[in-house]
Amino acid sequence: MPRVFSFPFRLGSDGGIATVEQGSDAEIDEAIAVALLVEPGERILVPTFGVADPAFAGFELGALQRHLIDFGPSVDVVALDVRLLDDVRGDREEVTVSWSRRGSTTTTTRTSEARA
Repeated sequence: MPRVFSFPFRLGSDGGIATVEQGSDAEIDEAIAVALLVEPGERILVPTFGVADPAFAGFELGALQRHLIDFGPSVDVVALDVRLLDDVRGDREEVTVSWSRRGSTTTTTRTSEARA
């Protein structure tokens, strides 16, 4: 399978651009992270890209699923848990997303940080 740039963009241990295998669980996790980190309207050429986090009320499963239907990857969100991180600024959330590939019974769960 081909490889694509990893998110966030970074250098690998070999000094080259870090990549992930296209279609892999890692690529799906990174695509979900990008969706959660981008506010709708932030990307001028694709203003509907991203998931709104209205008034820091937390991400909604339905909003994330709608984004994935519109922009991919082809996964179903099984569960979404948002927890405010207790730090000095108080402006970060820990988001845990459980997802499965469409047509699969296997569920994958990943946790990442997002804005609050």
